[in-house]
Amino acid sequence: MSLEPLRQLKRRFPRLSTVVYVDASAERAHDLFDAGRSGVDGLIVADRDDDPRAMALILEQAEARGVAAQLRTAMGQWRPLVRDAVLIAVTRAHERLTTDAVTRTLSVSRRILARQLADAGLPTPQRLLTWGRLIVAGHLLEDTERSADGVAYALHFPSGSAFRNTCQRYLKATPSEIRANGGAGWVINRFLTPESHEGLADEDQDEVAA
Repeated sequence: MSLEPLRQLKRRFPRLSTVVYVDASAERAHDLFDAGRSGVDGLIVADRDDDPRAMALILEQAEARGVAAQLRTAMGQWRPLVRDAVLIAVTRAHERLTTDAVTRTLSVSRRILARQLADAGLPTPQRLLTWGRLIVAGHLLEDTERSADGVAYALHFPSGSAFRNTCQRYLKATPSEIRANGGAGWVINRFLTPESHEGLADEDQDEVAA
């Protein structure tokens, strides 16, 4: 399998999400490994993942992984634990993640994670999950055919109103303004601005207390 055309495509369009549809026989194992190294964001296995619901989830996850690539430059400055936490928040934004689920995945206590995030100038674990969803929401809003309600549904916000309220609280912007300002790139810039995380609620302050 020649992967050079795929590599060229990723170089020309680094934000493009790529998904491969394959017959995953034993003979193709090395091809799949090489595909992953070439920047494939998702894998659909024939006769296993081609149920419409499973395929839709894989495509959503692939989109989120593509968005996470935009954070690579900033992540080089962070500790491995912080990088992993941010990647989980973004690449699994379509799931109903909890702080406990993240800390179990990372095999670390909530207090340690909160401290390392604070040292990096990032929000608390609970708020990090919301930021992950907002970053992916920004990417989805770049598609002018997607409505705010549709984005809210895809990312499991309770309602379109709840999504809009979260946008106002974290970004001081409406979904339309997020789209006009550049989508995911603009949300990421806000996420990387320490001032965006000021004014923590009391329960958030408890997480970063010594």
